[in-house]
Amino acid sequence: MATATGILWLSVALGTSYLWILPREKTVFRAVWKTLPVLLLALYAYAVGAHPLLVAALLFGALGDWSLAFEGDRAFVGGVAAFLSAHIAYVALLATLTDLEIAFAEPWRVIAGALVAILTFGVLMRIWKPAGRLALPIGIYVFLFMVLVWLTLGLANPIAFVGATLFILSDIVLTIRKYWTGPDHPIDGMAAYFVWATYYAAQVILTVTLSEV
Repeated sequence: MATATGILWLSVALGTSYLWILPREKTVFRAVWKTLPVLLLALYAYAVGAHPLLVAALLFGALGDWSLAFEGDRAFVGGVAAFLSAHIAYVALLATLTDLEIAFAEPWRVIAGALVAILTFGVLMRIWKPAGRLALPIGIYVFLFMVLVWLTLGLANPIAFVGATLFILSDIVLTIRKYWTGPDHPIDGMAAYFVWATYYAAQVILTVTLSEV
């Protein structure tokens, strides 16, 4: 257990320090640094005996981090495919854990689920045309993500929903940057930090909470 805790803290150290590396030129060194934090989370999940689907989701997430560390449509498509696979693994895992009675037991859970749907569909409609041929796969990706978030509302621990919400916020801002505001927008630099901070925090939260169930 001590070894697993050490792996988790190493991941946190690398994930936090990546904020310092983030604005640098997109090199292989930067890509490796970006990939390691979530890869270590996968190792942590394996070390504590978490469900194989959680380990798989994190491994696909690390692959997505590697792909999105580079420029170009090919890298972007590779990243989307990797994260789509990660979300499928997350959904498959959460489907075995969620309880519909819990999801509808408290008003805040129902309201939160509705707000997530409204926000994500609103963004999807706004970027559908600019996304072109990638609109359909992005739409499927967004739908899976909403299912992921909704499933966390059926868990007793609300922290899992917080993690899933941070995850979807990260992806929404990433999508807006690519298909709405563009790289020349005044807030683009700050948005890049927001994307990484919310994404990595989400992966840590989901890793820890889902490793315990």
